[in-house]
Amino acid sequence: MANFKTHLIVATTMSGMASISLLTLQLAKPWETGSYFLLGVLGGLLPDIDSDKSTPLTMIFYFLSMYCAFAMVFNLAIQYSFAELFVIWVAVYFAIRHLIFRMFISMTIHRGTFHSLLAVAFMALLTVNISFHILHNTPRMAWNAGIFVGIGYLVHLTLDEVYSVDLHNKRMKKSFGTALKLFSRENLGASVLMAVVLAVFMHYAPPVKSYWRVFNSALAKQNFQKKWLPTDNRWFENFLDYSVKIPKSLKAVKKK
Repeated sequence: MANFKTHLIVATTMSGMASISLLTLQLAKPWETGSYFLLGVLGGLLPDIDSDKSTPLTMIFYFLSMYCAFAMVFNLAIQYSFAELFVIWVAVYFAIRHLIFRMFISMTIHRGTFHSLLAVAFMALLTVNISFHILHNTPRMAWNAGIFVGIGYLVHLTLDEVYSVDLHNKRMKKSFGTALKLFSRENLGASVLMAVVLAVFMHYAPPVKSYWRVFNSALAKQNFQKKWLPTDNRWFENFLDYSVKIPKSLKAVKKK
């Protein structure tokens, strides 16, 4: 399997290319693309959350525990004193960072349920619902966010399969076929649970038809020849075409 550095580099590259493509086709506003880029990178690291000692798992639970602890304190700030809020913060942080973290590790198997195509759809739809229902983004933004997480997730699984092929010795490693699988047969109970939750996510997700309508409408308006290649093959024609205003005093000096 590919290491963390490889996954990070490939996820960053693919997410960057997808973000630029979305911006080029005017399917996203400039301020949105940065968020989509980060979601694509996150999606490229998420599959390794089922590894007990993975860097992404540690990072995700660290930020999740910090976020939930502060969110709880901010919501209860009016009701309790500083000392009580501090105790609540510590309790929430350690409950998520250590207790839930240990429970998650004990319940998951590396290259299990989270290394499957079912998990790709699960994470994508989870992102869509969080973006739409919790962050109150538009359906277009919510689906874009979910697609970027899904693409990053799928790239990670594909990369793991590619690294399972030893071209030098012309053989397949034991890990081949453990990433790009439909679901985990070894952890069938978790796969069934994930499928049930996925169905719930699909039910509450914003209508996908409206998203595709906007997407197809935007694509129909694009001139791909002008968008993807420079007009008349003139590369960077206006890159240095800036009008520099020279003060009148300097112009007078030049004339003398």
